[in-house]
Amino acid sequence: MAKSTLDLWPEDIKVADMVTPLSILKEQASLLGQKTQNLVEAEVQTKPLGAEFSHSFFLVAPPLDNYRYKLFEVHHPIDLYPIKIVDENGGVRHEANSQDQFIGQLKEVLTSEKTKSVIKALIAQSQS
Repeated sequence: MAKSTLDLWPEDIKVADMVTPLSILKEQASLLGQKTQNLVEAEVQTKPLGAEFSHSFFLVAPPLDNYRYKLFEVHHPIDLYPIKIVDENGGVRHEANSQDQFIGQLKEVLTSEKTKSVIKALIAQSQS
């Protein structure tokens, strides 16, 4: 008689419509190059830190020998929330407890005067 497999795992562990912070960051990174005719692009680097993840968001200027500027970092636990958005100097700028909060706070960072200033400076130097 053949031995049957005993499966004790729950049926509802499959991922449905979950959008991770990393997916959101990568999507925004891909859009920047389109907006700047690839004079400034963005890149996300991920590092696991024990039971947490850290995503660094870099601005990259290909015409300037791929100059890289770390704009911010995002830290979150394995179960995604809460998220901390940490500025380039290591200070916590925002905390989010949900995807909607994260998107709103990420928008604040991406549309801030500091971010626009850095991007405009990189574009100007890339066109020189």
